[in-house]
Amino acid sequence: MAVDERRISQFIGRSFLRTKIANVLRHAGFIIVWVSEEAGGTRWALYLKLPRRLRDLFGTAREVVIWVVESHEFQARTVTQAAQLIQSERPRLCEDFAIVVTQDPDTKVHASETAETLDTIFLGFSATDFNSYPPYGSSNFIEALQRRLYARDLYDLPSAVTRAEDFFGRRGLISEIATSLRSGGRHVGLFGLRKIGKTSMLYRLRSTLQNNSDSYVGHVDIERIDAINASPEHLLWSLGESIYDSHRHIRHITSFELFGKYRLFSAIPDKSAVFELFDHDIRVILTETSRSVVIMLDEIELLSPDAPGSTWGGAFVRIWRLLRGLDQQFPDRLSYFVTGTNPSVFEQNYVGGRENPVYNYFRVQYLRPLAQDEVESLLVNLGRRMGLKWEEEAVDRVFGATGGHPALVRSLASLVHTSRPDWEAEAVVTRENVSAAIDRFLIEKSSLLSQIVAVLQEQYPDEYYLLEMLTHGKIGEFREFANQFPSDTAHLVGYGLCVQPQNCRSLEIELLQTFLQKRRTEKISGTDSAYLAPGSRIASYEVISSIGSPGGFSRVYAAKSTDGSTVALKVFNNGLLGALHREIEPLQEIDHRHVVRVIDYGRSEEGSVYMAMELLEGRSLRDFCTKSTRASEAQTLQWLSEILSAMFAFHPNDALVREIRHTAEISTDDLMRLEEARHGFIHRDVKPENVIVADRGAVLIDFNISVRASEQVVTRSVTPGYHPPDGIGAVWDVDVDLYQLGVTMLQVAIGAEHREGTVEDLRLAAREELSPKFSKVLLKMTDPVKRNRFASASQAMAEVNKVQPSVQK
Repeated sequence: MAVDERRISQFIGRSFLRTKIANVLRHAGFIIVWVSEEAGGTRWALYLKLPRRLRDLFGTAREVVIWVVESHEFQARTVTQAAQLIQSERPRLCEDFAIVVTQDPDTKVHASETAETLDTIFLGFSATDFNSYPPYGSSNFIEALQRRLYARDLYDLPSAVTRAEDFFGRRGLISEIATSLRSGGRHVGLFGLRKIGKTSMLYRLRSTLQNNSDSYVGHVDIERIDAINASPEHLLWSLGESIYDSHRHIRHITSFELFGKYRLFSAIPDKSAVFELFDHDIRVILTETSRSVVIMLDEIELLSPDAPGSTWGGAFVRIWRLLRGLDQQFPDRLSYFVTGTNPSVFEQNYVGGRENPVYNYFRVQYLRPLAQDEVESLLVNLGRRMGLKWEEEAVDRVFGATGGHPALVRSLASLVHTSRPDWEAEAVVTRENVSAAIDRFLIEKSSLLSQIVAVLQEQYPDEYYLLEMLTHGKIGEFREFANQFPSDTAHLVGYGLCVQPQNCRSLEIELLQTFLQKRRTEKISGTDSAYLAPGSRIASYEVISSIGSPGGFSRVYAAKSTDGSTVALKVFNNGLLGALHREIEPLQEIDHRHVVRVIDYGRSEEGSVYMAMELLEGRSLRDFCTKSTRASEAQTLQWLSEILSAMFAFHPNDALVREIRHTAEISTDDLMRLEEARHGFIHRDVKPENVIVADRGAVLIDFNISVRASEQVVTRSVTPGYHPPDGIGAVWDVDVDLYQLGVTMLQVAIGAEHREGTVEDLRLAAREELSPKFSKVLLKMTDPVKRNRFASASQAMAEVNKVQPSVQK
């Protein structure tokens, strides 16, 4: 007997559970090729070769891991441990799916919920489930696996594509652009409709450049910067941090003055020196190394001072004067790559009344929709892994309806998948299936279409006017205007909406044309703040009732979605969908049980900008702010701990930044984690009304985005009485959230209302009415001097964890 076989046999024979699971797997055709264990044998893994049926399904010969934790209660870290094992064993282990087993009877549900946002599909089984499969029972284990695999919607990919296996088409374009940028002195602007895949292209391009040995790469998502602190200094600091993390060689340079020196932007003592320091550090790299530097900026037009709702002022000109000056002094060493919806900002002599330093400076390219063969590849290859077989006519119908726009293709295919009667067997997708999904799409997915045209409608009225003419059948007028305004028409051609202007009779994207035709009577300026009666419709939502008090920028309603679920629908007054998008996109990345989920956003046919969130059943902390209803110390501490855990998840995470930077080589995935950890998100409006006590505990709602969503207001506000007494300053940082949370919990613990100027009264009551250890935490959170307060949510959590046992006694 071979050494491995002997070890495997001894390993499996140590317990009845190991023997039972191994027997089921072998009976189903799996081959056990390796084993491992930890924690005294209570956690263990089997490495499996797939039977042919599953090899063909996934198109892979890599091994699959089954991770077993002998625990009676499922814990989220079970999935985390399995994911870490897969990561450490790359490329040996299959990353498409894995199996996790615990003794919890609800392992299937828990594993699915825990791994919902992960790339790997984790299929959960209870240990007792294996009694049902041969040789112990009559159920088919392979069919059970397939049912769970088929149920996963691989078409539904709301965020940008990061994995190569999820990327379809455009590989030639990536290679072409990468070669150009590596040469130095080549500047490329990639433009296209929203949701067309520009950010996915940027990630793939960055990964390609990162794996090459002759370039350092710095990348900034301006949308994220815009949502946190829209200043040129913050952008340059973020860009410098990204360059610093791009390669271990750079992290060995000791003469930097800015890069890698400050854990947060707010820690920089003199913000006015950032331009000079950035210039110095770039020069250091270019003089001390031989590599070129590639700078990538996503959503570039947000920098334009001409964009509605923009607070960047003259930042566009100032930043590009610096970057272009460096390029001129170091020829062929710097390359710039930007993405956006419209290239107009690079085609104008003047921007914001000033000479444009990048006028005709970039080679402008468009990211057009996928070709039909690329759409077929996406539908068929992903569908095969879900048990879907696409008929040729069905593929043709998808391409005709979507024009190859990848987000529309995926969304439409997702509706086809979720409409199938069951997931127990393979299903054939027909043209009729697609037509039925199109009817659903126009009702349920109209928000996606409104997001696609929002930038054109709000920022480029001439293009949108041409679009509407074509949409509403004014063919002759469109062709006449196309001759008079060739640059605007060229943009529509670049978007893939109109191939040959002089022969064009309709939009190339059928779904978009239908959507715009239905919006013909839309009030472009938006609706007023009139109350919406029950039964009113906003896009695909039906209003049930008004909830909460009307705010200065919006009203909130309970509303019913087309799938029967109930949501909280926030309808903005005079809203700009583009501005709302800039706030919501980073917010949708937050996945935490103590943070409300943003489900959808868009513009209705009547012109109302809206946002749909999960509707939480429960009481707000405002209900506990009276003497007779105040919460116990133990309960208040529990809520405080839960909200702090949420803040830890979405605030900047300096500890994680340091941990990743200690890695010799930072992978592309780690760079993305590092970027999220560095910037994070600030709530900006923590108060009793914005914390709901639901079944899953305290949940933070209503991030302060209504200010940015209203075109009438360009400053960010704080609810009176909830701003730190020593001021907010020019930068919103974690201190604001922590201080506001401290004031909120003082109200709940004391049972008191609060208005501006009464924090010291709350603090005095805390000293006299609360236990010393508990009051110490809240007093530190609300100390009038910033340096005396907690510096991070993790610091506050550590102190709360010390206090909780004594308070609970």
